[in-house]
Amino acid sequence: MAIGDVRQAMNKTSKSMLLVVLILGLAAGVYWLEKPAAPPVAAVPVVIRPDNGKLAEQALAVYRSSQNMQAGSKPGQWRLEAQASNSPGPFVGAFGPLQLAQDSQGRQLLLTTFVADTADSAGESMDSFAASGITRLLMFVLQDGQYVLQAEQQLEMGSNGMAAAARVVQLGPQEWGWIMQGSFTQQGYSASTVEFFHLASSQILSMGRLTERADNKGVCGDIQGDACPAVTDLQVHWQWLKPGGQASPGGPRFYPLDVQWQGLIDGRKVSQHSQLLPDASSGIYPFPASLNVQF
Repeated sequence: MAIGDVRQAMNKTSKSMLLVVLILGLAAGVYWLEKPAAPPVAAVPVVIRPDNGKLAEQALAVYRSSQNMQAGSKPGQWRLEAQASNSPGPFVGAFGPLQLAQDSQGRQLLLTTFVADTADSAGESMDSFAASGITRLLMFVLQDGQYVLQAEQQLEMGSNGMAAAARVVQLGPQEWGWIMQGSFTQQGYSASTVEFFHLASSQILSMGRLTERADNKGVCGDIQGDACPAVTDLQVHWQWLKPGGQASPGGPRFYPLDVQWQGLIDGRKVSQHSQLLPDASSGIYPFPASLNVQF
């Protein structure tokens, strides 16, 4: 075969191969441009859960409106036109921390307090000794997407226009309540007490009052005589004994209340340590009367 014929044959072969490459490239490009869509992914349902924090704030806003509360002079303070048995009001106070909880009935709860001093006390015990502030214990239940007020109790404890301090506490694995603490000093006598409250269904029940500190050292001071009472100087320490880990079904309903008394009562030395549970019938802690000093 002549050299020219060989070159002609090679040119034809090259052109044929180039044509094949162009056709394959075009086919690949068309496939890439028209690649079949992937099968649709099934949509995952989105569950919208209520923001309990926002619901709690809304519940307080509704409560403040129902009580005609007005904003006070300081952030977080609210002015309330109300009356107490020993004060005509008005009162100025604040809400305590908001506690979200679940009770033994499975209800979603919102628990809090409103503690208010008389406006005349100016927050500095400037009112008369007999005047007390007011303390409100509040319980809301989550119903149809909002917290609704279910129980409320107003208490009067304190002196000189000042209210007793209060806070929400956990009394047992699924039991909730409040404590209220107040103190006074008058004519040489001084004492502080704590009262326990239990949320039972939709009722707020007292579980008894415990004297935390009591002394009469100011009655006679350093001058002693026959007219002076025997010395009382008592200190009481208490705490709940909460078991570690998760509570087991069928366990105790309430945490034991560990109480220690130490000091003098009417000149008599006392030292006692007890672990107490509420009485099964009355729901009240059995504080020993001989140690629970009352002036």
